[in-house]
Amino acid sequence: MRLASECSRSRLAILPAGYGHRLLVALGILICSVMAGSSAMAQQLEGPVRIGLVRPTLDGASELMAPVIRSVDQGAVMAEEEFGFNASMFGFDFAVIQREAQGADVVSAAQQLVADEGIFALAGGFDGEEAELLSSWAQDNEIPFINLLASDDALRNRTCGPMMFHIAPSDAMYLDALSGWYVRAGFRSWFTLVADTPQAQARHDRLVWGLDERHFGVREVGSATLSGDLPPETIAAIRDTEADLVVMLVSPEAQLSTLAALEAERLEIMVTGFPDPAAQTRAFFMQSAELAPYLGSGMRATAWEPTLDAYGARELNARYMQRWGEPMEQGGWAAYQAVKAFFEAATFTSSTDAESVLAHFTAENSVFDVWKGIGTSFRSWDHQLRQPLYLIAIDAAATEPRLVGQLVGELPAIYLPGTDPVERLDQLGDLEAQSTCQH
Repeated sequence: MRLASECSRSRLAILPAGYGHRLLVALGILICSVMAGSSAMAQQLEGPVRIGLVRPTLDGASELMAPVIRSVDQGAVMAEEEFGFNASMFGFDFAVIQREAQGADVVSAAQQLVADEGIFALAGGFDGEEAELLSSWAQDNEIPFINLLASDDALRNRTCGPMMFHIAPSDAMYLDALSGWYVRAGFRSWFTLVADTPQAQARHDRLVWGLDERHFGVREVGSATLSGDLPPETIAAIRDTEADLVVMLVSPEAQLSTLAALEAERLEIMVTGFPDPAAQTRAFFMQSAELAPYLGSGMRATAWEPTLDAYGARELNARYMQRWGEPMEQGGWAAYQAVKAFFEAATFTSSTDAESVLAHFTAENSVFDVWKGIGTSFRSWDHQLRQPLYLIAIDAAATEPRLVGQLVGELPAIYLPGTDPVERLDQLGDLEAQSTCQH
C-alpha cells in the first residue's frame, strides 16, 4: 500500500493563507485527481452523476444526535460544492441529493432517490438497523452503499452485504484502539458497565475477548449491567474491586449521567466510554466536562479530530470551519469521504455502473486518501475501511469548542520502521480468520 500524503502536500502547496476562494479549494482537489491519472478518464464520463444520502431529520432529534445529523449534512454539502466544481471543469453534471428519513423509512427514501434522481450510489446508516436495511435494499437494487456511522460488528459479519462498504469504524476497531492505549498506559484492572441491550452485550464480549487474546496482564475485575441510573451498589463494587479503569458500554446519555454519579462519589479513577457517534462531538465533550470536571476530562477514542494538524487534515478542517463556522466532526468527515470515494470511483473508471464502482473499491491497488496520513483501503473480507483512529483528551478549561478536545495520539502506530502499513492497520478490528462475512 502506498502513502497518500503527497496528494495532501500538493493541496497545501497551492492554498495560501486566507484561501477563502472556492476556486483554490477546487483546484487543490483537482491536482490530486490529476496526480492519480483521473483527468483523462473523467473527461470521458457522461453525466449526470448523482449520489444519494439518507439522514434523519433535525426536527425532533435529541440534543446529542442533532450535532451528528447537522455535521453529516454539512460534510455532504461541502463535498458537493468542491467536487461539483471539479465535475463542471470536466464537463459533466454532479450532485449529492439528500433525503430525510429514519428507521424503516430509509428504504422508501432510497427508492425515491433512484426513481426521482437517478442516483448511482448511496450513503447513510445512522445505526445498525438503518445500515442493515439499506444494505439489503442496495443488494436488491445493485446500488453501491457506504455505511457512514453504524459501528455494529454484525454488519461486518452475519448481516454483511456485497454492496455495503464501511467508512464508519467497527465496534471491534474502537474497542481494540481503546484497549491498546490503556494497556500500554499501564491500566491493568478494568470494571465494565454494560447497557442492557444486545449490541452493548456484544461489545462487552468483544472487549473481554480482545483483552484475553491480545493483551497480557490485564483483567476485567468486575462488570455490571445497567438498565437505568447507576445504583449505589455498583459504585461500591467499583471501589471494592480497586479497578483503575471504568469502561462505559452504555448510550451517550447514560455515559453523561454515569460520569456525574461517579464524580459525586469522588472516585479517583480513569473513566472512558464507547465512542458512539453522539459521544464524539464537541457538544458531548462540553457536557462531559461540565457534569464531571475531573472524571469527565478523560481520554476518548474518535474517528476524526478537528485539531488534527497533519496529512492535509489541517486544510480540510480549515475549509470546513470557514464554510460552516464550527469544527469538522466524525459525521462531516464521514459524509465528505463517502462522496469523495464515489466521485473518484466514477472518474477513475469513467463509469457509474455498480460493477465498475465495486471493482474500484475492492481492487488490491486502490488507495483512498482520507486525510489520515496513510493510503487506506477496504478490507476484502468485510468491506471495512482500514484506517487509524485518534485518542483525545477532554479539556475542561477550554473556552473554544474546537479546543475542548485535544489530540493525544494516533492508533495504531502506523509508521514503525520495518512494518507493513496494512498489517499495522489490521491490528484494529477483526481479521479475516475471525470474520463470518460471506459476500
